Amino acid sequence: MKILDVRNKSKNKVKELLLLAAKAIKKAELVVFPTETVYGLGADCFNILAVNKIFIVKNRPYNRPLIVHIGKFSDIEKVVLNIPKKVEKLIETFWPGPLSLVLKKHPSVPEIVTAGKDNVCVRMPQDIIARQFIELCNTPVVGTSANISSKISPTELDHIVEDFKNIKEIKYILYSGKCKYGIESTILDCTVYPFRILRYGAVEVEKINDCLGMKISEPQYLTSTKTKESSYNNQLFLKKQLYIAKNLLKYIKTHKISSLKQKVFICSDETKQKIVEYYGNKLTILHYGQDLPSIAENLYLCLRLADRLSPQANEIIIEAVEPRGIGKSIMDRIIKIAKNRWV
Repeated sequence: MKILDVRNKSKNKVKELLLLAAKAIKKAELVVFPTETVYGLGADCFNILAVNKIFIVKNRPYNRPLIVHIGKFSDIEKVVLNIPKKVEKLIETFWPGPLSLVLKKHPSVPEIVTAGKDNVCVRMPQDIIARQFIELCNTPVVGTSANISSKISPTELDHIVEDFKNIKEIKYILYSGKCKYGIESTILDCTVYPFRILRYGAVEVEKINDCLGMKISEPQYLTSTKTKESSYNNQLFLKKQLYIAKNLLKYIKTHKISSLKQKVFICSDETKQKIVEYYGNKLTILHYGQDLPSIAENLYLCLRLADRLSPQANEIIIEAVEPRGIGKSIMDRIIKIAKNRWV
């Protein structure tokens, strides 16, 4: 596995590196590539042997479909049967960008990509390096987050290396720096009516509603603390136990310092400042930003870091955010990883 760093390179040098990666895709090898959401693990969409390597390398269940990434608009015809009028409006508004659309698949798309279903999930990345890479591959590229299936999605190089060190099936890592959004794409099922959110992500539900002039269907669990832990059949695990705090400052003020030292805290910049004013620098605190886009960008980074910090600590307490806009996506990830455990 070789790292191809495309940062601060000339256009010719970037193209040279992208061509190397594209040739690997054509040879049925795997390539990690950057997107605006998280880093993806890619393979030739139409090469069943190559796609199968993704499932093996990630230890990914075969009943979980992959997302097909295209580099130019015309390539969508290679993977879907038709595009309804309302979907055309979504494409015009959000592509290239972090919105994945579930549509009826073209017969040429292998069943391994769609988990045997008649639908396929497709998107065009906003990231220019991703699109140039896919175009040079001369084929749509299936992609999924470049991590072992039980781990947090990667937004930085060390996350990828940590998960995939010595994996011979991965030929290259195309590295262009930290991901812009830091959270996966929104997945919208356009085969049902009203359209339905399958995964909250970097495109806010409110913006989709505005684009369509209608309200799409979405899950109702984000504001509930009553759902049983067993209801979250989630594959993401941390070494430490994750808990959510609605009012982190109140939680800290009502617990002894000796017990708080056994935990790692993740919160906003403002909350961290207030905790430091109260307890000084006696606690292990990571701050994920102040506004919602910054929190989304830094969420996975903070969770991975918190899991490594303070070996004596066995719990991570994370501050909840308001579930509006991209805050819905943030809380979706936090609730699933924490299995809806609150303090």
